[in-house]
Amino acid sequence: MRPALLASMALLACWATGCASSDEPPWDGRYTPLEELGDWSDYGPLSVCGVVESGASCGSLESFDLSSCRRHTLEQLERMGVYRSLLRIDARNGAPARFVPSGGGFKLNAAGTPEQVQGANAVAGVWDTRTLFIASETPDGGLFTFAGCNAVSPRVVTGCFTRCRDGVLVESGTFRAERVTRFQGEHEISGGMRLVSERAVGLGPAVDVQLIDGHAYVISQDRRGRPGGLTVFDVSDPAVPMRVAELSTPGDTDWRGATFKGGMLYVASASSGVVVLDVSVPSAPVLVRRVSARTSPGVSMVSVDRDRLYAVSTDATVGTLMFDISEPAEPRLLERIVSGMRMPDQPSSRGPVSYEGRLYVNHRGAGLQVVDARASSGVRVLGQYTYPYANSRASAVGTFGGRIVAFESSMGMGARLRALDVSEPRHIVKIGEYGLRAVVSPRAMELRGSRLYVTYHQEGLRVLDVSNPTKPREVAYFNSFRETDPGRGDSMEEGATGLQVPGDGHVYIVDTSRGLLVLTEPPGE
Repeated sequence: MRPALLASMALLACWATGCASSDEPPWDGRYTPLEELGDWSDYGPLSVCGVVESGASCGSLESFDLSSCRRHTLEQLERMGVYRSLLRIDARNGAPARFVPSGGGFKLNAAGTPEQVQGANAVAGVWDTRTLFIASETPDGGLFTFAGCNAVSPRVVTGCFTRCRDGVLVESGTFRAERVTRFQGEHEISGGMRLVSERAVGLGPAVDVQLIDGHAYVISQDRRGRPGGLTVFDVSDPAVPMRVAELSTPGDTDWRGATFKGGMLYVASASSGVVVLDVSVPSAPVLVRRVSARTSPGVSMVSVDRDRLYAVSTDATVGTLMFDISEPAEPRLLERIVSGMRMPDQPSSRGPVSYEGRLYVNHRGAGLQVVDARASSGVRVLGQYTYPYANSRASAVGTFGGRIVAFESSMGMGARLRALDVSEPRHIVKIGEYGLRAVVSPRAMELRGSRLYVTYHQEGLRVLDVSNPTKPREVAYFNSFRETDPGRGDSMEEGATGLQVPGDGHVYIVDTSRGLLVLTEPPGE
């Protein structure tokens, strides 16, 4: 684990209590550039155990070499809740060792019995005072197994894992798992915020929300037999949201996000591209059409800038699709914005952000790209910022101390928020950083004045004072994640996801289990 990440974890208690002085003079735009080490540095195995490849059945307890472990430390481990884990795959058959961007996880019920392993039902396990041994079936019919080695603390354990198929070892490695209950000393909510209402969503996990004329449009994606789609709430009284509509289109329900213009809601569908809905009557949304690129129908996120619609393709090599929506009901594909690099097929958290004539595009493995999308000659790339193990997914942009600052985050294990001076796009500089536990990832963000609102999956909502972007300071939080919520799983994408701060004095977030949550904004700046 990289030193900067360890330092950020050590400073966590300071951020959570707002220890930086609020009486500091306004930032004058000066800074010391920060070294960029990426989301990860590989310092080797995460535990001291190993795997025996002969003489024992693959995936059995006997197939793990635990002789160097201090198994008595497992007696102190908390035997309940959701654990998220870093996974480092061992070098094998000429392939180098590597981290798994989405990590892993397991869930234990109140009795300490394993319920889930890697998102699937636990099928085997030994869970006595000195043994942690749990497994589940993989989608290809194989077996994934965790074996504990050492408990670092009551909420942190290291060990080894294997993935077997037909009794043959496919891959193995080490892990470091941490229970993702709230931080010691934290409450449910802080900073003067108040939870004013909560409404469940009957469709799949909620992942995005749009506020339009007193209505909240909640987008859900597919998961384990629960179809996604659209749920509409009347929030004219934020304390009493009323569900007024629900829409789930057969065969096309894996929806990831939305944006709006001229009575049309543009939905990112991982199956069919951009779904255009007429929401001029909120209680009766109407499917108008579906729009996609020939080379890649799937879209992971959308955003609007005046008469342009930007859609991030699920095929990273296709890039971002730019549509003309001067006729809102009839998007017309203009061109594609690509990074010039091949990237993993993973969805974006937010669509491109427009600020003062420039477009800021999160290009996942290729980082953040600054684009002039209105040049007469077509799209023109002005600059780019990337880093090792990048998975750039969200950004927000503003001016501070006379400098244009982009707040950018990855998504995945080790991901965190970066503050970047993008005043000169050809020479982008990192000037600040904020991060929480390495096993939990940020998701979406919105900048309102000098307040940056960030959904952080299992860490809930975090509100930062970024008036001095070199020192992001946490001023409020809301812990939406509860391990006992119905349907709560062990995946990286559990917890707080979508976010809107429309300026009506409330913060609207969605949580994969709890649905729509309405909070009051923190007082003052």
